Amino acid sequence: MAGIMNIRRLSKSLLKPVVIILVIGMVVGLFYIFPWNSLGNQQFYYKGPSARVNGVKITDRDFNNIFLRYWQQYGSFLNEDQIKMYTLEYLINQELIKQEIEKRKISVSDQEVEELLGEIKAYNQIDSEEELEMLIYQTGAGDLKGLKKMLRELLAEQKLYGVLGKEANLEVTEEELVASYEELEVAHILIATSSEVSEEPLSEAEALKKAEEVYQKLKEGADFAELAKEYSDDTSNKDQGGSLGRTTIDYFKNAFVPEFVEAALQLEVGEYTAPVKTQYGYHIITLLDKKLAQGELWEKEKEKLKEDLLANKFLATKKNEWLQEQRQKHAKIEILDPALLGYHLAQEEKWAEAAIAYENAIKDKRYKKNLNTFLSLATAYQNSENYPAALGVFERLPKDLKDKYEVYLAKADVYQAIGDQDGLKAALAAAEAKAGEDLTLLNEVLGKMKAAELTEESQALEGKIAALREKNQKAQEELNRKLQGEQAEEQTNEEQEGIIETPAEEE
Repeated sequence: MAGIMNIRRLSKSLLKPVVIILVIGMVVGLFYIFPWNSLGNQQFYYKGPSARVNGVKITDRDFNNIFLRYWQQYGSFLNEDQIKMYTLEYLINQELIKQEIEKRKISVSDQEVEELLGEIKAYNQIDSEEELEMLIYQTGAGDLKGLKKMLRELLAEQKLYGVLGKEANLEVTEEELVASYEELEVAHILIATSSEVSEEPLSEAEALKKAEEVYQKLKEGADFAELAKEYSDDTSNKDQGGSLGRTTIDYFKNAFVPEFVEAALQLEVGEYTAPVKTQYGYHIITLLDKKLAQGELWEKEKEKLKEDLLANKFLATKKNEWLQEQRQKHAKIEILDPALLGYHLAQEEKWAEAAIAYENAIKDKRYKKNLNTFLSLATAYQNSENYPAALGVFERLPKDLKDKYEVYLAKADVYQAIGDQDGLKAALAAAEAKAGEDLTLLNEVLGKMKAAELTEESQALEGKIAALREKNQKAQEELNRKLQGEQAEEQTNEEQEGIIETPAEEE
């Protein structure tokens, strides 16, 4: 029931813009949130220094805080270098924002923090100390003081976006203000005729009759919420008295089916409709609350709302452009980690400079035994067409890294680039041997062979892969037969245990 059943979830995204900014900014879209130190495996921890922004170093704690979150969210399809670079980019941007806030002397009062905390509690339906503790844990704030510090920073960031929005000559129209401000909350009782709503929907006639009976109870003074709990087929909200949540009128008009919208908008607060027919059945609708853009409250809140919308508009349309300008024209950004610098330069295809950075990286104790750093150095030399240097990297590998599958595959790329067929064949043969019976790796080798037009080798490897697949399929079939036999035996034993033997009567 797309237009109706999902409104409670969707409407949450339509709270005041300050909350929208909170949700976006609090966690960078904060992924699957967990405290920064909750992953106990030390191998994930990054040791800096990573970078310096206008003389301010990014701390290892801040780096790991974001890096581990990115790793949890994206580690299955991004490599470590990519995740580290995304982390660094985010932290550089955040430091620029922080410094701009300090430069402009933007401040946030305790009252503003408390008001935002109250909105967050309402947004997340937090009614107890235990639920607040869970929110604090999820954000990684540590304690209530830490959470308030986080909120103060977010509010300062929001204020900065508002100031920058004005400087960028962004405008908020009266129509946008009204659309963002005007809200309503409706509740309904649904007697379903659609299988999308109920497993046993009523016929049109049956549903109308039942809806009219409920309507009559309302007219006789029965409580709407109690009737919703007893009669409504909309299980997503019946326990909340049929409330569909608070949302803007503008969104409401687009989210609900037309018949429902038309009937609801004719109501005054406290009124309810006679049964209204839609594709889902018959609804009895009541208006619980409505806020319109008029009166003293509207005039009082209008300017603050305009600032919030301006901040949102800057965030959506100009923030990235502003950050790029800061980085290119005004900020001094130094990437102190040579491996990260190499990756950054490689992304810009500055291969000679990247090679220099990676050379420095393999002298760094953090990377001197890191295979990926050596392979990145070889790639940088290859792309700068310094092929002897690229091949020389493989000779400089630590002894325990030389006989790796990835090394042979990287060697093959260099040999192919210089047209050394013998070297290419030998490297791919070694990669195939290291791949063993891993079909994923063997197919990767096969792709390289086909790209190099090694027809004879490709055909031989295709035969090997086909044989392995057949072997694996037979093994799986045998395992399935064994499991089926065990299940059948267990079932027979259970049936025999259920038979009660009675002794024969003596003659």
